[in-house]
Amino acid sequence: MTHAHLRPAGRRRRRPGRTTGVLAAALGLALVLALPGAAVAAPGDLDPTFGPDGRVVTSFPGSAEGHDIARQADGKLVVVGLSEAGFALARYDTDGSLDSAFAGDGTVTSDFGGGNHSANAVAIQPSDGKIVVAGTTEVLAEEGGGCCFFSVARYNTDGTLDSGFGNGGLVRVDEFGGSADGADVAVQPDGKIIAAGKGGGGGFALVRLDAGGNLDPSLGGDGAVVAGFTPASPQDAGGTARGMALQPDGKIVSVGYVGNTAFDIGVARYLPNGSLDPAFSGDGMVTADFGGTEFGNAVAVQPDGKVVAAGSGGVGVALLRYNADGSPDGGFGTGGRTSVRFPGDGGGANAMALQPNGKIVIAGQADDPNSQEGNDFGLARFNTNGTVDTGFGGDGFVVTGFLDWDDARGVLVQPDGKIVAAGYGAGYAFAVARYQGGDGTAPPPPPSADLSVTQTGTATVSIGDRASYTVTVSNSAASTATATGVTLTDTLSGAGAGLTSAAPSQGTCTTTAAGANCALGSLAPGASATVTVTAEPRATGTVTNTANVSATQQDPVTTDNRATATTSVNNARGCTIIGTSGADTLTGGYGNDVICALGGNDTVRASYGNDTVHGGYGNDNIDGGFGDDTLNGGPGNDTLTGYYGNDRLTTTDSVSGNDTANGGTGTDTCTTDPGDIRISCP
Repeated sequence: MTHAHLRPAGRRRRRPGRTTGVLAAALGLALVLALPGAAVAAPGDLDPTFGPDGRVVTSFPGSAEGHDIARQADGKLVVVGLSEAGFALARYDTDGSLDSAFAGDGTVTSDFGGGNHSANAVAIQPSDGKIVVAGTTEVLAEEGGGCCFFSVARYNTDGTLDSGFGNGGLVRVDEFGGSADGADVAVQPDGKIIAAGKGGGGGFALVRLDAGGNLDPSLGGDGAVVAGFTPASPQDAGGTARGMALQPDGKIVSVGYVGNTAFDIGVARYLPNGSLDPAFSGDGMVTADFGGTEFGNAVAVQPDGKVVAAGSGGVGVALLRYNADGSPDGGFGTGGRTSVRFPGDGGGANAMALQPNGKIVIAGQADDPNSQEGNDFGLARFNTNGTVDTGFGGDGFVVTGFLDWDDARGVLVQPDGKIVAAGYGAGYAFAVARYQGGDGTAPPPPPSADLSVTQTGTATVSIGDRASYTVTVSNSAASTATATGVTLTDTLSGAGAGLTSAAPSQGTCTTTAAGANCALGSLAPGASATVTVTAEPRATGTVTNTANVSATQQDPVTTDNRATATTSVNNARGCTIIGTSGADTLTGGYGNDVICALGGNDTVRASYGNDTVHGGYGNDNIDGGFGDDTLNGGPGNDTLTGYYGNDRLTTTDSVSGNDTANGGTGTDTCTTDPGDIRISCP
């Protein structure tokens, strides 16, 4: 077991009270005494890069308690609790120092008037970083109120109350009446807020609020539900919810304790509409009795859908795991449950976090038998089968002291694997500790976007035709992040090919004759975008179109970020004079020429001989000259003039009225679209 204490040797227990004026001096002396010699950091060791030696204490006016902790996307930590001035919040930088961008000094208190207030839980809105807090507020009886009201508050990222939420940043849920309590809170993927706690008359209570703080009728018809446990015995009535977790399918799992005198752990699962889920133990509720008085304080849902509940019971810490159907998981502990004690006394679990490798971390209260101090932070880690992980703290347990009467109330695991516990200590002040969390397992990778690119293209074309390629960029449905700054680079090579267009389904493309660069914006997991590329070859051979994709995020699989497609080019038309994709002036000779002008607004003079002209794409002006000529305008607004000889003129491009066919002298044949101008055509 790892021990760490911040009090001088021989200090005795004392009654809970305010932080004394000698706190700083005591901490300084204790740090000198507590710092070990240089050693390799082990799982459960305090992290020396956080605060003075892994521990931070923050005082508020009067006494204060930290009750929960959340991590922002930027790595900053938010701790909430109570103080004599009302709701108390503190925000810490990643090194444990108070964040001056939060209300100027890193701390905030909110007095909502009328009495005592306690912030019990915190969640961060992913969309904008606002801080959502659930707890209890009191309205004095002479002001028409009483104690206590289930309440939710929201703060801006700078620590000010969000005036766009509820009444000046606070929502009191009157539906539960007095003696109600908000114990846990979460933000749904759709941005709605859900909180759990106790109803005024007892029972597990749930509340769902929309972004403005209004009760959302999609939960229970009016935004609030209360569920009392089915009384299998007189003690199994009512209940108080203390923790909550959201499943990916929108179901809500709540844990707490039930009963009137001797309490049992209770777990309930709700459908998204607030009704109890009959697929969970038949009626949506399960209870667990370890033979005494038990309290359920925390719950989590594993990736496989199993439900883990933690609290106190049996010999100390109580831990249970249920299958997705509510039956005990026989592969966990004994019959789906385990109970262990901290060395020295039983202890208990107030909070829980799951590591990416499936191990379970609990935080609560313990009493170090080697110390004459009051209660300390107690942490324990369990393997996936419910056994204690002896690689954590040497025996699976870590006890950390601050300055008497310490209690860890919240815990989280950072993306780098480090463990942060928050609560109160040091004479009733906020207390935060960060621990090494490594266990030989690589930390989870940062959120990533797995992009891939594929393409299909025209297999074979002739000089005078265009090849088309459909390039598809996709973000895998298994990605853990939206891809931003998605860029497609498309390059053409071979057969003298030039790019004529690049049309994206989203975003924009800039083009040159050699290729395109397309800014496609963002792609959510499972989303895709396409770019249609067209090219015009000038020679026989093979055109190769190469597409490469990239994004701002790291791509875990880069082998599918490149795709090629090839097109075989022949000279089926027998072209002897070939233009470009631009505006060309082409002149034939004395022989029988086959002129392929390709794209662009071209001017062609066939001159002598029995010539064949293919105008290609664009608005072309074609003069057959002398001889029996065959003139083909192609797509565009073309003017064809046969002049001398028996000529054949074709202006059909499926667009009426844009072309002119002038046969000139001789016996000519004109094939035109309706509305085209025909001159000297039979």
